[in-house]
Amino acid sequence: MDLTWLLLGLALLLVLAFLVTRYSAWSVRHVFRDLGIETPPSSVFFGHFLEGMKYGIFDVQTHQYKMFKDKKVYGVYEFKTPMIVVRDLDLIKDVCVKHFNNFVDRRVLLNMEPPFHQTLLAILGDHWKKVRSAVSPTFSSGRLKKMCRHIERNAKSLQLVLDARQESGEEVELKEMMSRLTMDTIAGTGFGLDIDSLREPDNEFHTNAQAFTKPNLAVFIVTLMFPFLGKIMESMGIKFLPQKAADFFEKVLDNALRERRESENAGKMHDFLDLMLNAEEHGKEGEACDKHEGVGTLTRNEILSQALVFLLAGYDTVSSVLSFTMFLLAVHPEHQRLVQEELDKKLPLDDSIPDYETVQNLPYLDQCISESMRMFPPGLILDRVCNQEITLHGVRFPKGMPVVLPIYAIHMDPDLWENPKDFKPERFSPEAKESQHQYAYFPFGHGPRNCVAMRLAQLELKIIIATVLRRFDLTPCQKTVYPVQLSSWQLAANDGLWVKPERRATK
Repeated sequence: MDLTWLLLGLALLLVLAFLVTRYSAWSVRHVFRDLGIETPPSSVFFGHFLEGMKYGIFDVQTHQYKMFKDKKVYGVYEFKTPMIVVRDLDLIKDVCVKHFNNFVDRRVLLNMEPPFHQTLLAILGDHWKKVRSAVSPTFSSGRLKKMCRHIERNAKSLQLVLDARQESGEEVELKEMMSRLTMDTIAGTGFGLDIDSLREPDNEFHTNAQAFTKPNLAVFIVTLMFPFLGKIMESMGIKFLPQKAADFFEKVLDNALRERRESENAGKMHDFLDLMLNAEEHGKEGEACDKHEGVGTLTRNEILSQALVFLLAGYDTVSSVLSFTMFLLAVHPEHQRLVQEELDKKLPLDDSIPDYETVQNLPYLDQCISESMRMFPPGLILDRVCNQEITLHGVRFPKGMPVVLPIYAIHMDPDLWENPKDFKPERFSPEAKESQHQYAYFPFGHGPRNCVAMRLAQLELKIIIATVLRRFDLTPCQKTVYPVQLSSWQLAANDGLWVKPERRATK
């Protein structure tokens, strides 16, 4: 009987949610008409969500973008939520930089559970400014030089693993291998931990991190459809993040913080945790957050939240760029040879691993990485929320309106990039960049809210790729599929990114 009543109650709750959401969806249909903004045809209840389900997020974004070729902006509905999509590059500059104070915040689609609820991606206004100011010094030149040893150690491990694969004639799926490498590097640069996911992929740190990157999408979609159900599901123990993985990382980070405070090496490990400890607020939990006193001080929950975003943001994004860049070079050997010639000319003749100083002047490698990120940007979109009404270039942005910047569609716009599906690193030569619009390319974002760890990511990319290509030729194999067919819902190759490492005959 109890189960029957529970099921009946849930059914009634869903019916009520549907009716309330349908009514509220009708109530916002006039928004774009009042603003004078055009929008593609959409469902009253689902908005443009079903179109994304049917065709995939990449095709839908580019299709909608092309529909409004002569417009500065267009409108879309995420279920009942109206959003302004900006396609004009000068307007993007205004949103990201010139009028940043009107667009400081990002959308908070889902509230994370404590203690991971105060990440830079989720906090707003002055709270975001305080935490950002505390985190930014982590990625100064001086600290990156000291962090570099963790990247070099893992680059050497990768080299040895590829040696073994080459000797056995095995093929390599780049995304899987780069994901394990990136996890080892994050563990070192972030928390001073020495793990070896390359050789031991079933270690606890790696398996729990993988679980964290596979959250409960059903909770996410239901929350988008019925925002008020989010807290109800949370109270019932239905959570977005897997609880076991959340508990594991809370314990690992708390133990690392405690051991670091008690260790004579505190402040000497040169990692993300060191700076977080330096910025820790030794007071009552929440006091610094509420009063915003002493910019640069962080509470325990703020530290744990930034550690989580350091882990998640660095894991998938860097591994994706690494794998796509090396794959593109494997299927375009003429560009791979140019990178190798540059490495042979500018790196030491010995077999040492490239370091911070030696990768600073590798312009052609930089061009290849940039072109890879243009074709396969680690972020599909950027979003902001207008916190104070403003009119820019004749477009009115109401207070509270979400604003979307379609990175992928802009990067694949043939009016900005000739033959955008072709891999052409020369697009990013100094001469070519002079004729490009600065805001036609933004894989790390633009303005004060760009990727805080951008320089660390770029350093890791260059050291790893240089380590691999100065020793190996990456060649297509029987499993190689090109052009790449992307998954409908994430930046992943449906057929994998398979190559075969061959030891270079000469260096």
